[in-house]
Amino acid sequence: MPSYRVTARWIFPSNTEPIENGTLEIQDSVVTDISAACDPEATALGNVALIPALVNAHTHLEFSDLKSPLLPATPFDDWIRTLVAYRMSRATNVKEIVADGLRESHGSGVAAVGEIATDGWSAEPFAQTPLHSVIFREQIGLSEPRVSEQLRIAREHLQQPQISTRAIFGLSPHAPFSVHPDLFANLVDLAKQHSAPVAFHLAETRDELELLEYGTGRLVQMMKSLGTWNATAFRSGVRPLDYLQTLSKLDCALVIHGNYLDDEEIEFLAKHPQLTVVYCPRTHQFFEHSEHPWLRMLERGVSLALGTDGRGSNPDLSIWSELMFLRKKFPSVSPVRLLKLATSSGAKSLGLHDTCGQLREGQPARFTVIELNNDNSDAYAALFSESSAVQGFFVESNRQV
Repeated sequence: MPSYRVTARWIFPSNTEPIENGTLEIQDSVVTDISAACDPEATALGNVALIPALVNAHTHLEFSDLKSPLLPATPFDDWIRTLVAYRMSRATNVKEIVADGLRESHGSGVAAVGEIATDGWSAEPFAQTPLHSVIFREQIGLSEPRVSEQLRIAREHLQQPQISTRAIFGLSPHAPFSVHPDLFANLVDLAKQHSAPVAFHLAETRDELELLEYGTGRLVQMMKSLGTWNATAFRSGVRPLDYLQTLSKLDCALVIHGNYLDDEEIEFLAKHPQLTVVYCPRTHQFFEHSEHPWLRMLERGVSLALGTDGRGSNPDLSIWSELMFLRKKFPSVSPVRLLKLATSSGAKSLGLHDTCGQLREGQPARFTVIELNNDNSDAYAALFSESSAVQGFFVESNRQV
């Protein structure tokens, strides 16, 4: 098969400095060369930047039909009640909603998603999309009957036939306040047996910390109002660290949010790189949380990736918008580090580092095209200019806008 070459104003290889007016060569769906020489016979993409494909490490696509986030955002337990009510009342087919979310993700330059799949999920949208996906089946259960049922569902999820070469199955015990400790431990063991990744919401709110430490607080009242409270599922003196220690048995686990992890827990994470904290910046702001410890995590070498969460707490599914939000709010953070959070680090967190998130020779030709709309001579200033926008997604030799 003949090679296919494109030129761009800026190319951002994963292993070198940005290249201005360079040429990228593709053959047999693989990047075979990235050159500083501008090939006049190549397809000129114009004033754009080619960056490694974006990765959304955490999302809930079942809420992709929402035009705006659910309210009220605070207190958190009231938002959960609103979410539960919405889920029970919606008439739209979840399969169609998820398919719309995958299309939106694709259109925003994303190559892979870490999706939390709930009751009623369908394999069809994931089999048809060009995106890579890790489909984490959510488990919720505090009572003994629910524990048995959820374990059965988890086994069936991991044992089902492969739906696509681009889809991987994983598990998602939801959170400490919604999963019995025995169910959590059994799910981790099950994932270990199947070499499956796990995603777990942890240290999301201060109310969660109070529940774990003392067995009291707003989450207790919420569970009672929803009819899910089981006092025997909670013992006092528990910390997020206890859950991290269990998760560390796995080869690949995502700690979703981690908003209130303390220094000891951050040090533990730094020593266990197979555990990745997924920070969802705009969702974090929506819930008016205290400052996220992601900068301390970066300093300590914690594995960190970015997610959008779902449209229940975010206006869209754009990882590029998450990056632009962080760049504006934290201008002192290296743009090189920021870009890695949304690309190679996200791919690694999902176990997809060999398939996406990198732009280099020998890697699959999957990258995001950013329209620059500026003539800045500094590569990263041009890339993160407010005028820049996702133009499309390049898969193999096909530009998809």
